[in-house]
Amino acid sequence: MSPAKSADPGSIGLDIDFGQIHMCQIRQREHGLYTIVAKTSVSYSGSREELLASPKRLKALIEKGLKDKNFKGRRVAALMPWDDVKIVLLTYKASVSDIDGEVVRMLEHHIEGSIGEYVVDYVPVRSNPADEEHAVVATLSSRDRVNRLLHTLMDCELDVDSLDIAPTALRRLVSALYTGRAADNVLMINCYRDDSYLTVISGRRLLFNQAVEFCESLLLKRVAEKLDITIESALHLLLSNGFQQQHTLLSGSATEDSNIAATLLEIVKPCFLDLVEEINRVLAFTALETHGAPVSRVCLLGSVAHWPGAQQVLVSLLDFEAPDGQIEFTQVFEDENDNTCVPWSGLFSDISIAMGLALRGLVDSK
Repeated sequence: MSPAKSADPGSIGLDIDFGQIHMCQIRQREHGLYTIVAKTSVSYSGSREELLASPKRLKALIEKGLKDKNFKGRRVAALMPWDDVKIVLLTYKASVSDIDGEVVRMLEHHIEGSIGEYVVDYVPVRSNPADEEHAVVATLSSRDRVNRLLHTLMDCELDVDSLDIAPTALRRLVSALYTGRAADNVLMINCYRDDSYLTVISGRRLLFNQAVEFCESLLLKRVAEKLDITIESALHLLLSNGFQQQHTLLSGSATEDSNIAATLLEIVKPCFLDLVEEINRVLAFTALETHGAPVSRVCLLGSVAHWPGAQQVLVSLLDFEAPDGQIEFTQVFEDENDNTCVPWSGLFSDISIAMGLALRGLVDSK
């Protein structure tokens, strides 16, 4: 067995998502390469809140995933739910010596109640000595919610190595995948059932994270109303057809075979254009922070990424040429066995955050 294969795997990345529990475990190889030791997505019914309130049920689901896919150990790096975390970009004078104190002081203006009721962390965004102002991305989580999640996971007999937030997990994944100019300003759009987030990673820095009014439920409702069908029927249509023929509509030459895809795109295109408007504002801010460095990657994550052609629609509206993500991915990550095969589309719609959690301690100290 090679030295790379004998290395111990890291913590299990655990993402309790809406309707699914994603888990991934990674082993580090030489020269910045990695092996996927195990991965799984376990489906469940009901809400995430109901699942977290039932440790016995949660434990049974996690146990199934651990045993079926041969995970090593019970040490986990778990995700704090997006809606349990407040992320704030803060700037302060470069002359400030007590950065911790200054960050806490500024955060007090963004919360209700005492700062002692929150768990606080921050990472530098801009710290060039020549700049008059420095910047950090700070995170706030209710101490009660943090403790509640910790106790729930411990009730599942898991060894909790860390609790983490999604943008930081994604930063690790980007750091593993891209180096040099390829790592300049990677934009990730995390689209979920009821909300979405724009996350910008610049090099190894988490540069920006913001919620946007673009989500699966909004798009489904628009399709259902326009076609006078149920939400369930709208979802079936989108999953079955998506926007795979979107280029024909955008060029004005739709054929009869692409009528369904073209109609669906025509219905939701205003929502995508609103998203692009938000993205352009983010990119303008990013250009200021990075002295004009271009966006090198645009990645759509979450439920909408399952809709055929959704990523291509977004890239087309942004007038952006997308590199071949599958090739880039396989150059960095290898599979331990057939059970760990991760197609690029599957990675970015399902387990990207779990992978970033699993990379904690392998890519960097955070």
